[in-house]
Amino acid sequence: MSVNLPEDRVLEFKARLFKVIADPNRLKILEILRSGEHCQCDIIPVIGQSQPTVSRHLRLLEEAGLLLKRKEGTKVIYRVLDEHIFNLIDVLDDSMMRLISEEIAKKFRI
Repeated sequence: MSVNLPEDRVLEFKARLFKVIADPNRLKILEILRSGEHCQCDIIPVIGQSQPTVSRHLRLLEEAGLLLKRKEGTKVIYRVLDEHIFNLIDVLDDSMMRLISEEIAKKFRI
């Protein structure tokens, strides 16, 4: 069988990206930033976690290349680097989640 697979480095990059966005709180942060730039002080109350925890999530998203930050006085403002990340997130819409849930239920007779 002949399969044209992407290079390992490309697959590793994609796997790291999926790993970073696999956290519900990081998905919440991306959803908050969907509307535009926000400082950490705006994000903390919506996420409902401590400042150090939100900082860690923001750092991981930034290190993955998903966020950019800039200073504005004492505030650090975050924004999404490329809005295409929302295409990836939005692929998992209600109909796809329902279909997957139904298939899981069939498998395990839930």
